[in-house]
Order: sequence, then structure tokens, then C-alpha cells
Amino acid sequence: MLIGLLRWIFGWTDFEIHDNYPERFLNMAHKNGLHMWDMKNSDGIFSAKTRTANIKYIRQLAESSMCDIHIFKNHGFLHMFSKYKYRFGLILGFILWGIAVKYFTGFLWNINITVPSMINEFEVRQELRELGFYEGARLDSLDTEMIKNTVSLKDNRISWITINIMGTDAEVNISPNLALNIDNKQKIPASNIFSTADGTITRMEVKKGYSAVKVGEGVHKGQLLVSGVKEYTDGSSALFDSEAQIYAKTFRTVTISIPKSFETLVKQDDTVIKKDINILGISFPLTLKGNPQGDYIKFSQICQPDILGNGIPIYFNSETWQKYKKQPVHLTDKQAETLLKNKLQLYELFMLYSANKATVLNKNLTFSQNKTNYILTAEYSIEEDIAQKNMIQIKDTSNSGT
Repeated sequence: MLIGLLRWIFGWTDFEIHDNYPERFLNMAHKNGLHMWDMKNSDGIFSAKTRTANIKYIRQLAESSMCDIHIFKNHGFLHMFSKYKYRFGLILGFILWGIAVKYFTGFLWNINITVPSMINEFEVRQELRELGFYEGARLDSLDTEMIKNTVSLKDNRISWITINIMGTDAEVNISPNLALNIDNKQKIPASNIFSTADGTITRMEVKKGYSAVKVGEGVHKGQLLVSGVKEYTDGSSALFDSEAQIYAKTFRTVTISIPKSFETLVKQDDTVIKKDINILGISFPLTLKGNPQGDYIKFSQICQPDILGNGIPIYFNSETWQKYKKQPVHLTDKQAETLLKNKLQLYELFMLYSANKATVLNKNLTFSQNKTNYILTAEYSIEEDIAQKNMIQIKDTSNSGT
């Protein structure tokens, strides 16, 4: 299918070679690496198909092998487009169509709102409209965090609200303020479970609560996965402390780089050792050597003797000054690849596997370089537990004026 698509984009041509012995032409074509397909030979006529870009070489080979060549049909996008290159109205229409698609995809065209039975959807839409969240609003003008906070504080019936925008569509989920239906004096631990990342659900283990998603469904970061609220037909509600493990296939991209040239320290044979003794806070040198000058690194060691397990106020100090030399290092491609892979293993150890029970499904590595650095880009496909518990905040309505 991919080969067919590429052929259609770049175009191909049907041609015929008229000669009783087309073997000379075929041998020359094969020697020059020209690809042909659908080859047939019948009654001195050899027919085949090839990329349009190869036709000029086919003509030259046919002439060299003393064969007659006939081009009788072109196919593909480029040939189709060439038919209409002087029809400026059609081309202008395509350009305007592309501009219109780009422009109109910058607006919000569809809003799906999920509300509990005690809240009227029309009222919610009106509140959202007042905050600029409505069908036809520009996506770059929407501040979803501000809208969620404002609606939750303004409407006492709402405990929390989530807004997920996907392209030109938006999903709004609203949870009611359960204090309106539950005795405020009764302390009920309740929680919802939300997604910590974008991904596709692969498996679920819901122990408590009510699932809001299904296996195979795509989810967004912050989306409700398991609800700790159960509404009954009589208008009452029940709370649950949700417990679940929701596994999803997620994607991560990591880029690591190292310089092509740098300086490193190489250990030399020159070593200076200094010793002294400290008695009751007063130091007495045991060696008459000063601190060396140059590229030295100091290593210190302190020893305190003891008598019958009790330390005495005497300390023996030892300083070892090791000389190092700065040496330039110029990495080869192979060395750089090895170092980058080692750094990537550290990332996987300390970062990737810190995710909840993460398993690497696939890893694609890409090496590149610029003038100063070697670069490794790793694209991960992993399965991880994306469930995150959030306690449900129940608004206290006991002091309200109603």
C-alpha cells in the first residue's frame, strides 16, 4: 500500500519497446539499476511500467540498444496536476479551501456536557457562555483553568468540573455538590480517579467506584477515569473511596546530547601527602610540605584513636594531593553512541521506571549530530498505571443564606 501511494505521488508511465530481441534493452536497464514492473513481451512488443523520472534514461537505453520506444500513458498526482496547471480558478479554490480549513479549525464548534440530574444543562451552558466558553469561540482565547475555578465557586451545586478540548470539540463533566443530599455531619471519605497522562487504555482493575472509561478508549491528562459518586433515581447520592489501577499505552520522547570535544582530567604520578596531629584543638604538622600549586585534587582522611572504646581528643589528619592533567577528548561516532546509550540507561533507571509499574513496549532510537554535539533521541511506547486519586471536596452549605 505504501509503495502504491508513493508511485501515485511521484507518478509512473506506461511504455512499449518494439523490437524482436528486447533482451539487449533489458540487460542495459538492469545494469543501470532502472526499476520496472508489470513487464510483458508478446509478438516483438515489450511493455512495462516505470517511474516517470526514469523515462529519460529509458529513452537513452532504447536508442543505445536500437529499439523503438513508445510512451502512451502517464499516471499519478503530478500528471493529474499538470492537466490543470493553467486553470487558475481551480488552483485558487484549493488554496482558499486550505486557508478556510486552517482558519475554522481554530474555533470551538461542539461542546458535550455531562451533568447530574439535579443540575440543568441549559443553565450550565449559560454560565459557560458568560465566561466566553461557547460554540464558535476561538480556541486560543479560552482559559479553561479560570473557567473551571469560576464555575465551581459561583455555582454552589457544583463540586468540581473538568474540561477536555480535543481538536474543535470539548467535553465538560460536572460533579454535583453532594452536601446538598448528604448529612454534612457525616464524614464520608470519597475520591475520584483521574488520568496522569494522555494515552490509550489497555487494561483496568477497578476495585471501588464506577468506571468512566473503557478498554481501548483514548484518554487525556486530567480526564476522569473512575468516579466515586453514585446517583440514584430518587435524587440521593452515595460516595465511595475509589480504588483502581488503570493501565494505558503512553508515549514519551527523550533527547540527550553530549559535546563532540571536551576536556577530561587524567591522573598523573605526582602525589603530595601532608600529615598533622590535632591535640585539644591545636594542630602540629608532621610533614613540612605546603599546599601544592596546579591541577591537584585533595583527598582527606581523619583518624581518632580510642582507649577502651572511648575516644580521646586527639586526631590524626592526612591529606593526599593527587595531580591531574587536563587532556582534550575528541569523540568518534562510535564512542559518542556508546556514551549516549549509557546516559539513556540512567534515564530509564531513574526516570522512566519511576512511573507506576511501567513496562517498555517499544523503543526507537535516532542518532544525529550538529556542529558541536552528538544527539540521541529516544521515542518510548510504554504501558503504565495512569490512575491518580483525588479526594472529593464537599462544599459546606450549612452557613449559606438559603
